[in-house]
Amino acid sequence: MTENFNILVNKLNAFRFKYGLYRLVRGTALVFVLLITLYTVFSVVEYYIYLSSLTRKVIFYGYLIFAGLVSTQFILIPLFRLLHILKPIDLKSSTQLIQKHFGDIKDKLLNIIELSSLHDKKYSNDLLIASIDQKIDELKVFDFNEAIEYKNVKIVSIYLIFSILIASGIFLANKNIFTDSTNRLVHYNQEFVKPAPFSFHLTNGSLKVKKGDPYTVKVIAEGDEIPQVVYINIEGNNYLMKTTETGKYEFEMASVINPVSFYFTDLNYKSDIYILQLLPKPGINSFTVNVNPPGYTLSESQLLENIGDVQVPCGTILKWQFTGIDVDSLALMFNDSIRVTATENEELFEVEKTVYKSSNYNVYIRNKVTDEELALSYNIDVIPDIYPDIEVMRIEDSTRLTRFFFKGVIGDDYGFSGLNFHCNMANEDTAIALPFSGNISDQEFYFSYDFNDVGSEGAISYYFSVSDNDVINGYKTTTSDSYTFVFPDKEELEANEKEQFENLEKMIAESQQLSKEIQKNLQNLQIKNMDTNTSDWEKSQMVNDIVQKQNQLEKLYDKIKQDNKKLNNYLNSFNDNSEEIIEKQKQIEELLKEVFTDELQELMDEFNKLAEEFDSKKLNELSRDMNVTMDDLQKQLDRNLEMLKKFKVEQKLQEITDEMNELAREEENMAREVSEEKNFEEISEKVNEHQEKLNELEKRLGETLEMNKELEKPIGFDDFDEEFREMQNSSEESKQNLEKKNRKKSSQSIQKTSEQMKNAAFAMQQMLDMNSMQQNQENIQNLRQILDNLVLLSFNQEDVLNGLSSISAKDPRLTELNKEQKRIEDQSKIVRDSLYALAKRTPQISSMINNELVNMELNLTKSGEQLEEGLFPQARGSQQFVITAINNLALLLNESLEQLEKQMANAQPGDQQCENPGGMGSGMQDLKESSESIKQQLQKMIEQMKNGNSQGLSKQMGQSLMQHEMMQQMLRDLMNNGQVGSQAQETLKKIDQMLEENRRELMNKSINAETIARQNLITTRLLEAERAETEREFEDKRESESADDFYSNPVKFFEYKEKENFTIEYLNRNSNTLNNFYNKKYKDYLNKIQNQSEK
Repeated sequence: MTENFNILVNKLNAFRFKYGLYRLVRGTALVFVLLITLYTVFSVVEYYIYLSSLTRKVIFYGYLIFAGLVSTQFILIPLFRLLHILKPIDLKSSTQLIQKHFGDIKDKLLNIIELSSLHDKKYSNDLLIASIDQKIDELKVFDFNEAIEYKNVKIVSIYLIFSILIASGIFLANKNIFTDSTNRLVHYNQEFVKPAPFSFHLTNGSLKVKKGDPYTVKVIAEGDEIPQVVYINIEGNNYLMKTTETGKYEFEMASVINPVSFYFTDLNYKSDIYILQLLPKPGINSFTVNVNPPGYTLSESQLLENIGDVQVPCGTILKWQFTGIDVDSLALMFNDSIRVTATENEELFEVEKTVYKSSNYNVYIRNKVTDEELALSYNIDVIPDIYPDIEVMRIEDSTRLTRFFFKGVIGDDYGFSGLNFHCNMANEDTAIALPFSGNISDQEFYFSYDFNDVGSEGAISYYFSVSDNDVINGYKTTTSDSYTFVFPDKEELEANEKEQFENLEKMIAESQQLSKEIQKNLQNLQIKNMDTNTSDWEKSQMVNDIVQKQNQLEKLYDKIKQDNKKLNNYLNSFNDNSEEIIEKQKQIEELLKEVFTDELQELMDEFNKLAEEFDSKKLNELSRDMNVTMDDLQKQLDRNLEMLKKFKVEQKLQEITDEMNELAREEENMAREVSEEKNFEEISEKVNEHQEKLNELEKRLGETLEMNKELEKPIGFDDFDEEFREMQNSSEESKQNLEKKNRKKSSQSIQKTSEQMKNAAFAMQQMLDMNSMQQNQENIQNLRQILDNLVLLSFNQEDVLNGLSSISAKDPRLTELNKEQKRIEDQSKIVRDSLYALAKRTPQISSMINNELVNMELNLTKSGEQLEEGLFPQARGSQQFVITAINNLALLLNESLEQLEKQMANAQPGDQQCENPGGMGSGMQDLKESSESIKQQLQKMIEQMKNGNSQGLSKQMGQSLMQHEMMQQMLRDLMNNGQVGSQAQETLKKIDQMLEENRRELMNKSINAETIARQNLITTRLLEAERAETEREFEDKRESESADDFYSNPVKFFEYKEKENFTIEYLNRNSNTLNNFYNKKYKDYLNKIQNQSEK
């Protein structure tokens, strides 16, 4: 080829390179324009519109595909062609581009290229070259580079710059348009919410919840506008959230069992999507509590299943066993302070603890992914072992004031280990163990104690103590109230005795004055009753006044009896009185009991009825009878007062005699101690004490002798002035010898004083004994004389009775009989006064004698009045009663005479005895036999009367009357001798009344079937009286059995004293079993009842 052709080719190659570069630059600029423009558009659209995830995905991938396509087409392909990686543009194509730009070239350039490619031999090579050169020369004027349109690059560059400027402006104005949009477009799978005028902020710290637990979602809305309502969208469903306050909302998911996806919305805007994740939750399936109480409580062990609240005794061992789900550790927290971690044993968690006080406890559990949480909460109610209770009731023995009977109740929740009686004297504590049952929670105990066993002077404090069986806290002990017993000293004894005796004298004097006032009022009432000007109302008021005084007299007399018995018990408790003195005390007590006779009580009852229903006719008869009985009452009161005074004198003289003997024994011991070289100073002090005691005894003897002078018949007793003087001189001599420390003479003088004291005491005792014997001899003589007078009086009354049986109202013998009846009445007064005088100094003469005296006097008065009025049958009946009363008197006095004679026969100096009649057994048998005999006689007499056979009937009636009187006398002997109990006494009184009714019917010869029936009833009543003796057995035993026997059995005392028993005794003994809480309430209730009853 020619050089021109090569030049042309080079020019075309240069064009081809430049054109390739042009296409690369233009394509790159165009790609950037397109991509920047699209990126800006998409960013702006996404920023404001918030395209959906799918749209963003299309845009994202579409943009990438488009970018890849245009970059390949406009950048990569031109670049690869330029680098000859791809086939660059060929010469033909290049010529076409040049030809298209330069129209004048037409096909010249193309022809050159085609000619250069011809290699056919039929054409001349030179011709081809010339043709090519020619055409080349034609083309030399053209610059091929001009065919490249560089203006297009400028245009594209302008667009590029413009797009860059727009994007930069937008970026500078709001870079979020590109950053946020790009982020959302790139993260096309993530849901982005178009920003609202407010924003949601989840306030929950963690989006994790334990499976099954509730979870409360809390959100707040912040911004320019706050939505009125907010919904939570859970799994596509909207739920209205609760507005707690403006801008704050919450929603509770009750039980979360699966992961939850949710977001918040006001139906226009919505929040980000949140995921609530689940955590494994620990839990307790079941548990057991093994309860092991302390052994001493005797409570059984328990196994509680799923029961956490327990009530247990103090010291109980509790063992918990828990089974759980997803539990790695478990602990118990007691009272929020003491933590006990459970030990894991296979699948069980175990905790063991000994509890001593009440507490709450919480069970905490946890696992690897959860914090520790409270699973269970319970309470342990520990029942403390309370202190034992002790309540003691004490009763002073009414007959021996140094002896006390105790009844106690001890109580504890589980049992006892000790029960003791503590006695403290002179700071020495003595404990006496009492029997008890260790495992019985509530029980009674009985105990009696005589403080004379530990001393006779000073103060003794005493109390009871009970100890429980609480081994956990140590045996707890509770003591009862502390009491003090104080022995009265000699001065206190004498002062108390004097005061009480003066009160007795005063009350007896008051009762005498009252009886006189009643007598005077009765006389005034009789006078007023005969006065027609006195209204029934005035008479009724006078009767009421008498009734009031009678009641006052009865109360006063009861007080006299009680105070006298109280005085005797007081003196006997602190003095060693002889049996004789105690026997006299009992006799006086019996006499005081018998002052208010049944007859007097009946009269008073009738007078009370008269006060309610006034009857003038009945008034005179009652007033007359009351006047007689009141007169007798005065005499008995006077007698009792005299006997009390005499007894007091005798008692004091006996006390002085006994104390003198005691001083003599002490002096003898002192003489022996001096000879045994004992300390002179100690003996001298004792001598001084004895001198003071001698002076005191002399003074007391003088006071007693002054009291003796006040008696109607004083006791013969010397003043012993000379003896006391000799004893004092001898004592003074002993004192001087002791000061000189002359042992021999001191011993002799003290021994001499002892002998003088013995002689004085012996003389005093002899005087007392001789006086008693002389008095008994005189009483025997007087009794025999009175008996003779009664026999004479009975015969005289029987003569008058026989004389009246065959006399008429006009018979001149009637005047003589009236005079004889008056004479008998006068003679009876002499007998009555003699008996009253004898009764003052003879306790053996009982009140039954006074009763018969009253009956005799009443019927004598009635008989005289009836004779004057010509009521002969009634007069004979009254006279018959007079004879009966005289005969009864004779029987009673004869019995008293026998007792005195026996006493005289058995009397020994210093040892007077009083014989008691036989027991009730033989007497009751005799009464039953006598009752049967009387019944047979009555039946026989009724049969004779039915058959009209009256032969021997009078004789049989007389025998029957005699048997009635004998049976009545036997009954009265039993009652009078105190051989029966109170119930039997009442029964025997009713029998006596029925016998009296039968006797009256016999006297009136009006026996019938009712008489037989009454006699049968008498037999029945005798059997009842015999059975009633079971009560009397304890009474007699109480008085007669030895102190040791009764001391050892206080239970019987409290059985006897039923009214003193605790009011809660039955409640305490019931068998109901209560738990500790209600048992305590129950005890408080019982204590309340007891306190109320004591008040």
